[in-house]
Order: sequence, then structure tokens, then C-alpha cells
Amino acid sequence: EKLLPEEIGYTPMIEKVAAAVKVAMERAGITDPKDVHYVQTKTPLLTIHTIRDAKSRGKTVWTEHTHESMDLSNGATGLGIAVALGEIEMPTDADVMHNRELYSSVASCSSGVELDQAQVVVVGNARGIGGRYRIGHSVMQDALDQDGIWAAIRDAGLDLPERAHWSDIDGRLVNVFLKCEASQDGTVHGRRNAMLDDSDVHWHRQIKSCVGGVTASVTGDPAVFVSVSAAHQGPEGGGPVAAIVDLGQGEPTGYRPPAKA
Repeated sequence: EKLLPEEIGYTPMIEKVAAAVKVAMERAGITDPKDVHYVQTKTPLLTIHTIRDAKSRGKTVWTEHTHESMDLSNGATGLGIAVALGEIEMPTDADVMHNRELYSSVASCSSGVELDQAQVVVVGNARGIGGRYRIGHSVMQDALDQDGIWAAIRDAGLDLPERAHWSDIDGRLVNVFLKCEASQDGTVHGRRNAMLDDSDVHWHRQIKSCVGGVTASVTGDPAVFVSVSAAHQGPEGGGPVAAIVDLGQGEPTGYRPPAKA
């Protein structure tokens, strides 16, 4: 269904996203929400034109700051995914962007100006299908949580040593997909950072760079997918991690760093 500008950030959006996730699961042949490990979405955010449209019809919008509406759209969508998968009960309007204890551990939500509907891709393990690839997930508790990345790789089915190194992956990791957010208290591991009040560079860029580097140090592969603006997607200050591994016979299809000369 079309998402109206006055619905962005409110329960009607959450309900429409939840309904779309359930349709996507059905089309993927996935019946158990536990088999869903990654949900990628794209939803509309607010623009000057859509804000004007809402006002012309006597409606109000959650915010008139278009950049803030990116976080808002992503956050409400994350709640819709969580509702569809039974991770949380239906939240209230007051919970959106405020109750950060409500989140989905498999959501990766983006938003843009080019659409007026929720686009939803559900990735999971469909039982009885077979194939060489498996997906798993976990969450990073904060921006430096390497164990959260390793947990997602293990959840996908890759057997690793207790304290693994990227060389143990040996071409079996196809890739990882992460969502991240700067902690609202402005700290990481109790240390203050300047991301939230840097007037030159928005925190979106800084946290993406940080988590991308942490992830590459785990996987040995700098070509990882890291997306920002993770409200209601993973724990506050952290974010979801999904990993796809190759468990097939023969030569693995994942990345192997080139041998040093």
C-alpha cells in the first residue's frame, strides 16, 4: 500500500510494513520467523513536496526536517519488521524513536525520495530447498563488538575456533551485512566521542566508517556492507549483523585475500 507522508513514523506505517514482511515470507517459502535472518527494506522519507501535500490536506507530519525523517522512516520500518516476526508486540506512536529497547535483530532499513511504498526483501533459510549457502544473524552490542560479527558467522553454520581469526574463514564467508548507529549517549566503551556534536561531518559518516573498519578486521575483507541510521534495528548504539556462508562441497566461493609477495 502507498505510505502517506502523515503516516511516516506512526503506527499505520508500522502496520503496513509488517503486512509486507509477511507477504515476502510467504513468497520466499518461509513459514517460521526463526528462519528469517535478514530483512532489507526501502521506504519513503519526507520531502518538501510531501510535507506540503500533507499540509494541503489538513494533515501534520512527524518532523519537517527531511534529513531527520530518514532516521524516522528507518526506525518505524524496523518496528514493523519486529512486529511481523514476533520480536515485539505492536508499539504505540509514543514508542517510535523514543523506546530504543524495542527493536528487530534482523532489520536493515533504508529510505529515500524515489518511492512512496515499502519495498521489502526477506532473506532466510527455506527448509527443504538445499543448496550450498546458509544465512545467520546476531547483533553488535556497540560499535566495537567484534564478537557480535563472529556470532553471526557461526549462526550461519560455519565451524570456527573459540578465538577465531579471519584466516580461519578460508573463503567460506560470502559476505556480511550490518546496520549501525552512533550511541545516543555519545560514548563507546565508556569513552566519549565527538560524533554526535561534530559540526563538520555528520555522525552517519563517522559511525559507518568506524563499523566498516571493525568488520573488515574480523573478516579480512574490506568490501563489506555497512548501512547507517539504525533506530529500532538492533540494540541502541549497536546494530544487526547478517552473514552468508558457503557450506558446499569443493572450492568455496567466498573472498580470500591475495597472498602477500
